[in-house]
Amino acid sequence: MTTVAGPDVPRLLGLTGPGAWAMAGLFWMTHIILVTLSGGAPMRTIEGWIAFVLTLVAAVVVVLPGRYPLRWPLVVAILGVVAFSTVAIIWNLSPTGWPGWTSWSFGSNTFLLFMLALRGRAWWGAMGVLLMMALTVHWSWATTGDVWHGVDLTYRQLATYFAGTFFALWLRRTARQIFEFQEADRRRVRDEQVRETTAAERARELHRVSLIAGPALAEIAAGGRSAAARKQHALIEAQLRDSIRGRSLADDGELTEALRAARSAGASVAVLDDLPRDGSVAVDSHFIAAARAWVADRLAQQRANEVTVRLTASAGQPVVTFATADGDASTFSAADTPRAASDPRG
Repeated sequence: MTTVAGPDVPRLLGLTGPGAWAMAGLFWMTHIILVTLSGGAPMRTIEGWIAFVLTLVAAVVVVLPGRYPLRWPLVVAILGVVAFSTVAIIWNLSPTGWPGWTSWSFGSNTFLLFMLALRGRAWWGAMGVLLMMALTVHWSWATTGDVWHGVDLTYRQLATYFAGTFFALWLRRTARQIFEFQEADRRRVRDEQVRETTAAERARELHRVSLIAGPALAEIAAGGRSAAARKQHALIEAQLRDSIRGRSLADDGELTEALRAARSAGASVAVLDDLPRDGSVAVDSHFIAAARAWVADRLAQQRANEVTVRLTASAGQPVVTFATADGDASTFSAADTPRAASDPRG
């Protein structure tokens, strides 16, 4: 059964590629300016700079091409960056007053968690926001005994995240609809190609049949019903039957002439193609050409009145069997082709 791949949501939404890299570059530039001009006390510590570097790296990671939803190791890494940067920054803030841009980690972490939502991990992004809030509330309670200061610092991030996540989920739905439309269009194009190919094949077959049977039909319509004409008509009927029942072996060359000669001499020859129709057995043109020549040579040598030529598969390889009514049977396989026989590796 063929498995149809799902939509490449990051590509459809532009979450990876040039636009996403530009967004990551803007994130870097903005936060470098913020930290340089307004980093404050947290950026006078080593942990503050570690948090800053990890945040910049995480901003690149979330726009890298990859599987949708985002892989678990990356999700865990992003949550780890959020937790570490939150602790590293808030524990170096003044516990009173409004921190301003020195609390830059709240905004950067919300961006990272929003990107998690866009990359198919909305619930984990929500857990990251709650973790950030919990750590901030714990810091506020531990330093001032007031939990509401921590809530006041972070509730806006919670509202921003859930508003953005609603947007992300809606975009995901839109991406899936776009994918379904694209798949429907691809199926339509494939169906049209199949119809065109089938129509072209049918036209070729009709043309071939008209070349073979057209003169005979015209002769019958004109009243040509002599014994000689009926014999020729029977040969033409047999040739058309070969093209249907022995499709892979049928040709308009040496084998057809040999079949006509054998049937003209009174032999009954059946040509059968019993290969699987699912394409599981590969048959190349070199083998078919050699098999046709072999069958033509056998027909020229045989004296039996009934002959069956059958193309089948054995051990996944095509094999032609030439059998007569008196019990004589011989086979021709890929190993018997001139190319295989002359191959020094064989």
